[in-house]
Amino acid sequence: MDQERFKCILSLLLKQHELTLREKQFIEAVEKYFHENGKVTDQQESVLEGIYREKIWIRRVFLRQSNLLKNSSSKAA
Repeated sequence: MDQERFKCILSLLLKQHELTLREKQFIEAVEKYFHENGKVTDQQESVLEGIYREKIWIRRVFLRQSNLLKNSSSKAA
C-alpha cells in the first residue's frame, strides 16, 4: 500500500465512519508502525482494507434503507 492510499483510507475511516474501540486501537497501532517503518505489512493492509470495505457497505445499506423508508412514507401521505 502506498503512502497516498494509506492516508486516504485513514482519513476516510477517521472522518466519515464510526469506529469500534478495537478498530480505533488497530488504526492507531498501524499509524505508529507506518511512521516508524515507512510502510505497513501485508496483513495490516488487508485488515485496513477490510475495515474500509465493511464501513462503506454498512453506509450503503443504511442509505438504501433510509431511502426506502422515505419513499414509502411519501407514498402513504
